[in-house]
Amino acid sequence: MSRPSIRFDILLAGLISLLFFSMTLLLTFFISQHATSRLRSEVGMNLSTTAHQLSDKLDHYMWSRYAEVKLLGSLSTIQKENQTTETRQTLEELQRQIPDFSWIGRLDVEGKVIASTNQILEGTSIKERPVFQKALSQPFIGDVHEAVLLAKLLPNPSGEPLQFVDISTPLYDKGRFSGVLATHLSFEWAKAIEQSFQSATSSLQQVDVFIISQDRKTILLGPNGWSGQTLPGNVTLSENASMTASWKGKEFVSGQSTSSGYKEYDGLGWTVLVRQPTSVAFADADALRQTIFIAGLIASLITAVLGWMLARLLTRPLLKITHAAQQMQDDPSKSLPNHRGIREIETLTDALQQLIHRLLHTEQEKLTFERLSQRDSLTGLANRNGLAQYIEQLPTDTHSIYLCLDLDGFKSVNDTYGHALGDLLLIEVSQRLEQLLPPGGFVARLGGDEFIIVLTTQSLVEAQYLGEQWIAHVSMPYHLEEQTVNIGMSIGLAEQVTGESLEQVMHRADLALYRSKQNGRGCMSVH
Repeated sequence: MSRPSIRFDILLAGLISLLFFSMTLLLTFFISQHATSRLRSEVGMNLSTTAHQLSDKLDHYMWSRYAEVKLLGSLSTIQKENQTTETRQTLEELQRQIPDFSWIGRLDVEGKVIASTNQILEGTSIKERPVFQKALSQPFIGDVHEAVLLAKLLPNPSGEPLQFVDISTPLYDKGRFSGVLATHLSFEWAKAIEQSFQSATSSLQQVDVFIISQDRKTILLGPNGWSGQTLPGNVTLSENASMTASWKGKEFVSGQSTSSGYKEYDGLGWTVLVRQPTSVAFADADALRQTIFIAGLIASLITAVLGWMLARLLTRPLLKITHAAQQMQDDPSKSLPNHRGIREIETLTDALQQLIHRLLHTEQEKLTFERLSQRDSLTGLANRNGLAQYIEQLPTDTHSIYLCLDLDGFKSVNDTYGHALGDLLLIEVSQRLEQLLPPGGFVARLGGDEFIIVLTTQSLVEAQYLGEQWIAHVSMPYHLEEQTVNIGMSIGLAEQVTGESLEQVMHRADLALYRSKQNGRGCMSVH
C-alpha cells in the first residue's frame, strides 16, 4: 500500500504555519516564565516586607509588655511581701490600663500567689510552673501555651481554648530575693494586631497571615481552622525568603520573617508567614500568556495563507524537476530540465545534475576503498579497521575470547635474511593461523609480527587447547627461498566479561602476552 502524498504548496504552508505556531509557543513560554519570575520576585518581596513589618509590630508589642512588667516589678509596693492589699490594687490598675494582661500575680519565695488580679489563684502554689521556675534569677518570657490553672477561672465568651504568653520577673527587697511577679498575657492581642495590619494591607488580595511557633512546626495564629495545626511538611521556613508551596492541594506564594526581638527583648523566635494564592499573585502573567498565545494563533493562520501563495510560485518548476527525476529511474540517459527564472532553482538543477553524475562513479569506488581499508595488504588478513568492523557487527550478548599473538624470534629473521624473506614468513604464518581457525573464528594482523584471534563459540578450555595447537603449528620449521627458518610464538588470552569494551579486553590480553614473554616465550598465559 503506497503512502499518501501531499502537495508541496500545502506542505510548505503547513510547515510555515507550524513554525510560527512553535515560535509562538516558545515565545509564550519564555515571556510567561520571565514575567512569572519577576512577579514571583516582586510578590515574594512584598509579602516578605509585609511579614517583616508584622513581625516588628509583634516584637515591639512584646517588648512593651516586657518592659511594663519589669517596671512594675521595680516598684517598692510590689517588692515588699507584706503589702498585699496595695499590691493587688496596683496589679488590678495595670490590668485595667492594659486588658491584654489576663492575669497578674505576686508570688512569694515559695511560689505561692499572695496577691493577684480579682484574687484569682491567691493562696495557690504554682512553684512548679515555668512562670515561677524560669524567673528565679532573671526575667522570663515563655512561648504561647494553653491555660492550665486559669482555664476555668477566667471568662471565655468565645469558647475557644485560652492561650497565654508568660512574662515574669524576679523581685528583690533591699537586695534580697522576695518572690516573682508573674503575668499571663492573652494571645488575643496578636489577633487584634493581625486585623489592624490586614486593614492596612487591603490592597493585597486574599492574603492570609500565620504566626508560627519557635519549633517552626506549630501554627499559633492563622485563618479559620489553622490555629493549633501543624505546618504542612512541604512548607519550608527560611529567614526573609519567599517560596511557593502547596497548602492542602492549593498553591500559595508566601513571604516570611522571623522574630528577632527589640532592644533588650530577644524575641521568642516566632515566624510570621504571609501567603497569597498563586492564581491571584500571578494573574497578570496568566493574562499575558493567554494574550500572546491567541495573537500567535492568529499570526500562524495569516502566515499559512501567505506561505501557500508563496509555495504556488515554486511548485511549477519543482514539479518539472520531480517528473524528470522519475523518468531517470527508468532511463539513466534522461537529464533534468534546465530551469531559468528563479536563481535558487537554477542552482538546484545544476547541483543535482552534477551530483547524479558523481554518484554513478562514486558508489563502486566507495565499496572498493572500504574493502581495501579493512584488509592487510601483505597477508590478506583483516587489519585493525577490519577487526573493529567485525566486533561492531557481533551481537551484544556474544561470548568472546581474545588471543593476542606475538612471534618469537621474528626480528632476528629480518636481521639475518632481510625484510623480503620476513614478509614471506609473515604470509606463511598467516596461512598456518587460518588453517586451524574454527568456524566462527576471526584472525587479524595488527601490525609487524602481532596478530589477534577472536573466538565466539568456544569455551575457555577449548580456546586454551586451540592456543596450544597454534603455538605448535606456528613453531614448525619454515622452508623459504632455500632457507630453513625457525620461530616461535607467545599468546596472551583474555575472556571478555559483560560490559567490557574492546580496548579493555585487549589490554588484558596484552598483559597476559607480556607475562608469556616473561615466562620464557613459546607459551600461553590467561588473564
